[in-house]
Amino acid sequence: MNQRIYALLFAALLAVALCLSASCGDDDDNDDDGAPADDDSAAPDDDNDDNDQSPADDDDTTWTPVEPHREDVGRFTIVWLAGTPYEMGQQQGTLLHEELAAGIDWLNTYHLIDLLIPLARLLGLIDLAVDNSYPDVLQECQGLVDTAGDVGWTMEVCLLLNFGDVLVEFLSNGFPPAKALAPGCTQAIAADAATADGGIYHARSLDWDKIDYLLDYPVIHVRQPDGGVPHVYIGFPGNLSPYSGMNAAGISIASDEADPLDNTQHDRVGRSHVQMLGQLLKNSHDFDEVRQTVLDSDHMTVEIFGVASGQEHRAGIFEMTAQHIGIRELSDAVVWGTNHFVAPETRDYDAEPPSSSSTLRFDRVQQLVAPDGADTMWGQLDPAAMVSLLRDRVNPYTGEESSVDEFDNNESIATNGAIYQIVFDPERLCFWVATGAIPVPQQPFVGFSLGELLELPDAEACEPAQFE
Repeated sequence: MNQRIYALLFAALLAVALCLSASCGDDDDNDDDGAPADDDSAAPDDDNDDNDQSPADDDDTTWTPVEPHREDVGRFTIVWLAGTPYEMGQQQGTLLHEELAAGIDWLNTYHLIDLLIPLARLLGLIDLAVDNSYPDVLQECQGLVDTAGDVGWTMEVCLLLNFGDVLVEFLSNGFPPAKALAPGCTQAIAADAATADGGIYHARSLDWDKIDYLLDYPVIHVRQPDGGVPHVYIGFPGNLSPYSGMNAAGISIASDEADPLDNTQHDRVGRSHVQMLGQLLKNSHDFDEVRQTVLDSDHMTVEIFGVASGQEHRAGIFEMTAQHIGIRELSDAVVWGTNHFVAPETRDYDAEPPSSSSTLRFDRVQQLVAPDGADTMWGQLDPAAMVSLLRDRVNPYTGEESSVDEFDNNESIATNGAIYQIVFDPERLCFWVATGAIPVPQQPFVGFSLGELLELPDAEACEPAQFE
């Protein structure tokens, strides 16, 4: 099944409202009911730092941010943003004004704004988002609202959509509407001996639902923050908190949802993981910086990050709850994850997968990338092989192959509700994206060079330009 972020958020909110009189459980599992801990390790507001250096902090080379603007390339819109969080919000609100209006129309079509916002106010969820969001996100939302408020982008809408991972997970735990909608995403990372050329490659499938707005308006956000590492989000208009991205230091990160064992793995105070992912891209130069920030941060819910460091050839799957963290690094030069925990530190703290989907995809990836896998590509993995992995439609237990037209039957990696599929080459700062029409795995994987997008010295073009 898939993550229906907007629809599930509404369903969860409605379920909470209906069960308030039944004394629904409090997800606060400890006594830290005060303000969120200062996450200085993530340096969210370092706007006074000198941004004249190159993105890789090379003192011998200067780099000037690309002027904010937009370009339409095929089905993709690319927006260049620069400056403070507030300024980047203003720029997005201006450059994507039409697309943001279409998003409000989509929300209005399903009456989500009319029903969701009053419920959110009633339940105090707006305050929850304000109290626990990074200052960067609050400032960027304000900038977006100041330039797109005329089409309906209010602070409440912006915050709910950019704090949605917490609200969906937090509110849906234990409610029947959510239990029918299990999370579904897949990631695999290979390096060194596992690859055909000694490189490092990171594949991810983002599986949600047939949300027309997200499919119709794919956006490459090229972000050049004051005092931070330039980076890219692969997402949609209004997406200030990424699910997938890469930075100029060669760090690629993507998130997968997971379900908690129970609400003791949640906490009302802490940080949204999708917001945290943006902070990691902005502030991390190597794997250990990512690792330390994750360990030092205050977590609210359960989540899985896949992280690859192109310059170091290090990678890992981070499994996180409000109480426990497990990190699985490369073994036999590969590592992979879906929607359940595997690390010894965390495997007892997520829910058993409600269907075979997560374990099925996990086991199929093992067959494709482990040295002893039944259909292994170990030793030959490269971007083309990673595309092949994401397009794989084989059930690992029966050997049956799903139809190419199948969208979401829980039977394979490619037929689990994919709406974005991405292959990262974080060493060369390249990435290839498939999206825009169902079935996504059959769409071309279009290549982008972050170096070229940022106009970095010695930027490399990405070959091939796309995978058909």
